[in-house]
Amino acid sequence: MVGPGVVPGAALRLVLFGDGPWAANSLRCLHESGYAIAAAVVRTQPSDRSLTEACEALGIPVYAPERVNAPTFVSVLQALEADLALSVSYNQIVRRPVLESTRLGMVNFHAGKLPFYRGRNVINWAIINGETEIGLTAHYVDEGIDTGDIILQRTLPIAWTDTYGDVLGRVVGAFPSLVLDTVRAIASGTATRTPQAHLPGTYFGGRGEGDEWLDWSDTSLNLHNKIRAITRPGPGARTLVGGRTVVIWRAYCDPSWPRYLAIPGQVVGRREDG
Repeated sequence: MVGPGVVPGAALRLVLFGDGPWAANSLRCLHESGYAIAAAVVRTQPSDRSLTEACEALGIPVYAPERVNAPTFVSVLQALEADLALSVSYNQIVRRPVLESTRLGMVNFHAGKLPFYRGRNVINWAIINGETEIGLTAHYVDEGIDTGDIILQRTLPIAWTDTYGDVLGRVVGAFPSLVLDTVRAIASGTATRTPQAHLPGTYFGGRGEGDEWLDWSDTSLNLHNKIRAITRPGPGARTLVGGRTVVIWRAYCDPSWPRYLAIPGQVVGRREDG
C-alpha cells in the first residue's frame, strides 16, 4: 500500500527526533544520501552529545523542548514544513498534533521485534529472557506506544555469551541502514504497512535503580542472563559479600554442565581456573 500524499521518487524533507550514536549515525547517513534534514529534536537530558555534535557539524538546527507536545513547539514543527518525522531513541510520547505537524506523519525505529518487546530497555529484557535474536522494526507512529503499522523489520542474532554491550553495538551499527531503507521506500512510494497483532503482544517497562540485585535462589541460567544483560555499559549486577556490595560484570554458564540442586549460592564444583 502506498501512503497518501506520497509522490514516488520525491526527495523528502525530514525532522529527526532522537538520542545517542544510533540517531547521530542515522542522521549522517541520511545527509550523505542527499536528504534534507530541517532540524533535529533531542532529549532535554541526552545520554551524550553525539546527535547535537553531528547537527552542529552539518549546520542543522537543534531543539530540546521540555514538552514536545506543547502548542508552542508544535508551531515550531509546523513552520519547518517537513514531509516526514523520524524517531530514533527519542524518549517523549508524541501526541496527534506532533504527528500531524509533518505531511506524512512520523516513523519510529525500535530495537524490538514488534509486536513483542514494546516499551523500554528492550535489549536488556531480550537478553534477560534468553532470546537468540533481537528485532529491529520501522513502524509508523500512532497514539499508542510502539503499536503503529510496521514498514520494515529485521533481526540480529544474540549468541549465548553476548553481553548488553555486544548486542547494543550490533543494533547501533544496523540502525542507519534500516533508517535509510525505510525513508527510501517512503520517498519512492513503495513502503508497505502491516498492522500489528495486539494479541499476543508484549510490553516491557523501563529498568530502574534496585533492579540490578541478584536473587541467588534463581536458576543459574537466569542469573547468567541477568548478569550479561546489565553489564557494561549498564550498571552491572549487584550482590552482597560479607555485607559489602559487589558488582558482578561477567559470569560464565555452560549449558553442557550437569545440573545439581543445592543450597542457593553453594559451590558444587571447582576447577583450576574457577
